[in-house]
Amino acid sequence: MIEAFSLRTAHWFSDALASQARLRFKVFVEQRGLDHRFFEDMEYDEFDTPGSVYFVWRDEREVVRGLVRLLPTTIPYMLKTFWSHLVESSELPASPQIWEVTRICVDRSYNSHLRSRIMPKLLCAVQEYCSANAITHVVGVTRAHLITHFIRKGIIWLGGEDLIEGKIERAFMVPLEHMRPEYHCRKFEIRSPVLTLTPKGSRRIAA
Repeated sequence: MIEAFSLRTAHWFSDALASQARLRFKVFVEQRGLDHRFFEDMEYDEFDTPGSVYFVWRDEREVVRGLVRLLPTTIPYMLKTFWSHLVESSELPASPQIWEVTRICVDRSYNSHLRSRIMPKLLCAVQEYCSANAITHVVGVTRAHLITHFIRKGIIWLGGEDLIEGKIERAFMVPLEHMRPEYHCRKFEIRSPVLTLTPKGSRRIAA
């Protein structure tokens, strides 16, 4: 299952909040060499706010091996703050129905057989969360081939390409009906639901 939590509910999930920050440090600071903020091998930024929702895939030792962060566009978010020039075809989103996906990463050092299933499951979890919370679209910035590998149709490109943190990237929007990576779900036999808002062994439900 994919676990989802916010700052309000992170204490239910052991050290998942810290573990996702350690994965971000490994991927963005150590491997990509980006000048991101970090402390004691944990990467963080100004968008780790109470509005953020973290979707994580954890291994048998409860180490986060895959992550997607979701943030509402009604508060400051990365695309608007840093890369607004990438949006050429429309207004910058600012709606409770449109959220931003960021800090998408998977641990490339993890078991390759299991690793290939992590991102499809994360995307399925985002789709399930959006469907349950009246979120109709997600936006973000990425290398085009990375998103088209999973989302085979329905991507709306918001503008042209530019060099973003050393890579050629574009701003995109994906409607709810196209968020689920159908090809990979069939390939890996991923069935709904994959999302849980409660830790193992708990009956508490996150609002």
